[in-house]
Amino acid sequence: MTSNRVGQKEIVVLFTAFIGAAYGFGVYLFPAIVESIRKDIVFSYGTMGLISGSVQVGFFVSSALAGFLTLRFGAINLILFSIILCALSLAGLSLVGNVYLLGGLLFVLGACASLIWVPMVEVTRDIVSPRNRGKALGLMSSGTSYGVFVNSALLATVIPIYGWRALWAVTCVIVAVLATYSVWRLASMRNSHRAEGIVVRIDKRRNWARIVSLPRSLVGTILVMMFLNGLSCMPFQTYLSAYLIGELGLNATQAASAWAIIGVVGMFSGFLMGALADRITIRRGMVVTYLVLCVAPLAVMFGGTGSTRFLLVYIAPVAFGLSFYAIFGLVPAYISHMFSDGNAALVFAFGNVALGMGGVVGNLVGGYSKEFSGSFDTLYLMILIAALLSAVIALILPSEIESGLGAAAQSN
Repeated sequence: MTSNRVGQKEIVVLFTAFIGAAYGFGVYLFPAIVESIRKDIVFSYGTMGLISGSVQVGFFVSSALAGFLTLRFGAINLILFSIILCALSLAGLSLVGNVYLLGGLLFVLGACASLIWVPMVEVTRDIVSPRNRGKALGLMSSGTSYGVFVNSALLATVIPIYGWRALWAVTCVIVAVLATYSVWRLASMRNSHRAEGIVVRIDKRRNWARIVSLPRSLVGTILVMMFLNGLSCMPFQTYLSAYLIGELGLNATQAASAWAIIGVVGMFSGFLMGALADRITIRRGMVVTYLVLCVAPLAVMFGGTGSTRFLLVYIAPVAFGLSFYAIFGLVPAYISHMFSDGNAALVFAFGNVALGMGGVVGNLVGGYSKEFSGSFDTLYLMILIAALLSAVIALILPSEIESGLGAAAQSN
């Protein structure tokens, strides 16, 4: 490989940074600073659920198109376009003055997150060997944790002095620099990816024929599991600060420390759980990860008051950090093993639609249950049930190694 070409390790690092920007800033910064925003732009928790839901709507609407857009324009082109749009949307949020523009820009950021992540699965499938794919995608999914960790640092330094608008502006500058560097470094891949086979190759079959050829039972099971992922993971983060500050009375610094724990743990969890999955099979790795996820809502439900508050402040963030980032690396890794070029992008795109729908439902339940009952207890019970069901589904999925279905799916 010549010096002017991008190495595989650099691609993985860049992709990790893309995920950190798109998800850490674009999706998870809003719930972390929502209480500050509500002081300037007044809205209820029910409206917060709708606004947060708009992120997931953007995510699953773009997911419905992401697989086809990847086939049509190429993965690298789609990724670069989306990271540039992410920077522009973050700039817009620093100037937003009403709840409608706020929801609209968050919708766009949700779409960018999907349009970055879906084509990455195809690129990774081509450049990373199967025995290392769990680790690579686990590291990429951990990119969110780096973004969340940066969020926590900015929460403690920028907001107290300059306010929430300045925070959006700072993240815009960070993402703009990343986008500029990436357009330069990935230019050769953008122009010659079809010849080099780096990005997804377009199959001569029509897209509908691709969809019809997919194994329905396996795809349906994956979609249900990803819906439950959205139902459990998205609202947990959406309402974490609102619960800590608005319901328990913690200050912004204490809430930021919980986000910092999630971010620090998540920096390593994706890679570690991916390495574990590469050894015990990805399916078993998912089972372990979902069981760890169950600990997070349990700690929230039993750690809200008195001497057990340490469960909420420490155990819940650790359990969530360990599981959340691993989930979003292991699921696409499993899909990349079980489906061939192009088909993997389509299945993951459909899965992200289900994921986004689960996130919308979870955010709406969280917001309106708080409005009606005055507590988030119903939300965290729902998260626990969804995590347990996900573990059961992962347990009954065919192993990507033992069943031989992976090879069969590759031939479709």
